Amino acid sequence: MSGFLAIDADGRRRPLKARSLELTLRDGRCLQLSLGEGADELRLAAEVDGGVAVMLVQPVSANMLAVRVAGPASAQTERRPRLALSVQKAVRKRDGAGLPRRRDIRQWASAALACDAEITVRIVDSVEGQALNKAYRGKDYATNVLTFVYHEGDETPRADDAPLAGDLVLCAPVVAAEALAQGKSLLAHYAHLVVHGVLHLQGYDHENDEDAERMESREREILANLGYSDPYVGEQQT
Repeated sequence: MSGFLAIDADGRRRPLKARSLELTLRDGRCLQLSLGEGADELRLAAEVDGGVAVMLVQPVSANMLAVRVAGPASAQTERRPRLALSVQKAVRKRDGAGLPRRRDIRQWASAALACDAEITVRIVDSVEGQALNKAYRGKDYATNVLTFVYHEGDETPRADDAPLAGDLVLCAPVVAAEALAQGKSLLAHYAHLVVHGVLHLQGYDHENDEDAERMESREREILANLGYSDPYVGEQQT
């Protein structure tokens, strides 16, 4: 199993039981090194002005460098959208393996945001997932992700300066089964579904081919910036 080695000032080496390391710089920004699903895959992520720079190194495929920057110099002074995030994990122990960490969910959701938001991400079992899908969508089965926008359809529209608010519900057994069937890592599939759900909160949809292409294109862009490959490779349907 791959791992990290800590080397002290005298050159002594000590193995670390960790899959990722995070270094906090003096200005508060972070540098993160993570071991991926592959045997020799390494992911290096660092905060830069206007976003996150990510390098994904893989031994088989070509190395990939994805950089997200602010664009015009004047835009670099603009603040990033604020995210008030709540994460709830309502699953049984047998369904809890491989669930993403709160900081992973925050990173994925933040990458997809274009405005301030208050979001609750709830990870559930198939029983609750099916009940919610039946109650709110009229479909009697558990699905991978459900998106609920607060105040949707209200007579009084949300003020321009008010944060977007909503819930994402992820069904752990469904997500795990899909990741396995599509040959993806579980973490990569969770990243895709969080990004997908946050885009839904902001009005993206896939009701027709044109809207679906627009949404999928944005998802590919965001996930590439996060160091993940095309989320639709291997899927039977979008």
